[in-house]
Amino acid sequence: MLHLLPIRWILVVAFAIVGLSVLATVSAGWIGTGDYAQDAAILLRASSFAATAAIILLFAGWRWVSPIQKFIFPYLGGRWSGSIRFGDENGEHSRDVNLEIKHTLFGLRLLLDSKESTSSTLVVHAERDPHFERYRLYYVYLNERKEGVPNPRQRYRGLAIMRVEQGRKRKLIGDYFTEFHKRGTLHLSQDSKHPWWKLWR
Repeated sequence: MLHLLPIRWILVVAFAIVGLSVLATVSAGWIGTGDYAQDAAILLRASSFAATAAIILLFAGWRWVSPIQKFIFPYLGGRWSGSIRFGDENGEHSRDVNLEIKHTLFGLRLLLDSKESTSSTLVVHAERDPHFERYRLYYVYLNERKEGVPNPRQRYRGLAIMRVEQGRKRKLIGDYFTEFHKRGTLHLSQDSKHPWWKLWR
């Protein structure tokens, strides 16, 4: 996720905040007393506080303000439900699935669960097309079959490529492929977001 941040804009804002901190401390008379060590310590504290506050405000703004998400990536954290569809020698099949996503600026974790198996994250890469406001996830996962079903505890890796569809209810739609040369489609809708105060989710 960090690779999607507008770094140039963030640096400009950070330098502006540090500059304003210097001007504020000088105009308040907190520095310029002649004691260089004390002046440097006060200036360092003020700049550090301002920079930390800017980072917190950026994270909070991204998490809670939808227009800001358009410039980075939509917040996907929460619970999702839907289905996967696939075909084999016996015809077409569908399975109901539930998905939980933990999403911060530092990364994404997905846990996809069905009656037969659980898929956990190996790698997730988020991609944003800034020209058309389109968003996509590349999700590399490890699938493990549950006990009590055919081939219990069988494990295999797969890749899902999903686009994020905006709207009243966000959707994840895409295709998946496994190392056993099987493929199918996913259709998921967001049922609920994590509470606003759970910044770690």
